[in-house]
Amino acid sequence: MAGNVGVATLGAGVLVSHPQALSDRPGGLQICTQEYLRTLRAAGIDVTVATIAHDRRIATRIRQRLVPEPYPPQWRPSAVSDIVSSALRVNARLVFLNLVNLAPLALALKPQVSADTRVVLLSHGLESVDFLHTIPFDSYSRHQQSELGRRLLAERRQRVAIDHVFTLTPWEAEIERWLGARGVTPLPRTVTKRAPLTWTPDASRLGFVGTLDHPPTRDGVEQFLTAFEPLAPSSLHVRVVGGPEASGRALADRFRSVCYLGQLDDRALEAEASTWSAFVHPLFCFARGCSTKLAIALAWSIPVVTTPAGARGYVWREGVLPMADSPGAVARLACDMTDRSTAIRAREEIAAVARSCPTTEEVGRIIQRALLGTSREAEVTA
Repeated sequence: MAGNVGVATLGAGVLVSHPQALSDRPGGLQICTQEYLRTLRAAGIDVTVATIAHDRRIATRIRQRLVPEPYPPQWRPSAVSDIVSSALRVNARLVFLNLVNLAPLALALKPQVSADTRVVLLSHGLESVDFLHTIPFDSYSRHQQSELGRRLLAERRQRVAIDHVFTLTPWEAEIERWLGARGVTPLPRTVTKRAPLTWTPDASRLGFVGTLDHPPTRDGVEQFLTAFEPLAPSSLHVRVVGGPEASGRALADRFRSVCYLGQLDDRALEAEASTWSAFVHPLFCFARGCSTKLAIALAWSIPVVTTPAGARGYVWREGVLPMADSPGAVARLACDMTDRSTAIRAREEIAAVARSCPTTEEVGRIIQRALLGTSREAEVTA
């Protein structure tokens, strides 16, 4: 591939993943997995994918129910030998574990591979990060406190057997270092090139897309709507796309401005989003991983309103991404987008942001430098 260096040096690698992460579903897990695959290949790594099935045996389920673990073994006993065989078959010296749920596998895998084989974690975000957001600020629950501590201690133990961690954001890379990871590199988000939407904005429409039972997402949307409704005219609605349905309907029952549309396929979503004055992405806490929906909105080249937390993991060289850091400020910014001239200027800035985000080849070179040890910290910065 043009622009790659060190192809022969990095050679072959095995990516270990659960099958659902590799499915064609349009979820964040699947989008991040495909992005990792593209950038690993851009780094000159000949990637072989090895899928491992969940261990759904009755005995395993009973044991987890009686003695629950924060990171339970999610693979059948044959998984380790299967991975070792896959690595030997292609002469791989790199084994990539896709998702932190597979991090415990490193403890079982490390003693079984050769001394020069590196185990690399492709993090989609730490479990402990989102678990913290499920605990109310005023909670004194000893069970919740103990559970958070158990997750952190499990994550620290796992890092002993992991040679390098790639993260989706720089701030989570710092948590990985705190946990004791020996090598950590944040990888900036890429924006897949696609034709911009034929934008025909309706001044009565804003839009939102997300998983409505994800605590940070749910809380962000509720804080935004609480600030938005006293400011917005009664004719202005937030058209909400996502699931589960019960959460969407509950949101529509609570807020008069919400028009809940359910879950839409790609074609229907693009047709709907082309009518929005702006895509609103309100997130007020730093959740695990990154917001994959933001990359889609950037590629659409429609106006976007978000927050620093919503844009975590993204860097760009040109353009201004409309952002605010409080629910009230985001609500005012969203209302401003119903003015056509304001929205047009924002759309031009969004197009510049999307064009100047790192390419797959650039991120591939970051991976190369990290795994070849040619730089202490390899980042693309805005």
